[in-house]
Amino acid sequence: MKAAAAALAVAAALGVAGAAVAHAFTGGRATLALPELHGQVTWKAGVRRADVPRGRTAVLAFVAPGCSGCLAELRYAVDRLPVSQRPLIVRHAVARDSIVLLVDRNGWVRTGYAFPFAPAFVEGDLRTLAR
Repeated sequence: MKAAAAALAVAAALGVAGAAVAHAFTGGRATLALPELHGQVTWKAGVRRADVPRGRTAVLAFVAPGCSGCLAELRYAVDRLPVSQRPLIVRHAVARDSIVLLVDRNGWVRTGYAFPFAPAFVEGDLRTLAR
């Protein structure tokens, strides 16, 4: 028990020391922040245009024939949104590698996910893009 407490104290001290060194190297100006969008790939607005109507978020779903749960997984994420934030879903058939691309209200592709994905991340990104 004493060895575990000692190891925990050493780990805490090393963590504090590491934070102090990082703070010194960044000059205290850097802040750590989570990314705005959480997909496996993201783009800034203005980089990739999608052929979808403007004014509403959209999901481009590229679904392979063998991905039986893909649309159900996407539907689960979308159904958790308020009706006013639900996107237009455009489905495309592909030979393999099912993916979804999330499009902002101005028609720019902003992030993409491969199946299977974490529905909470897709839901959160759609909420962010709907603002």
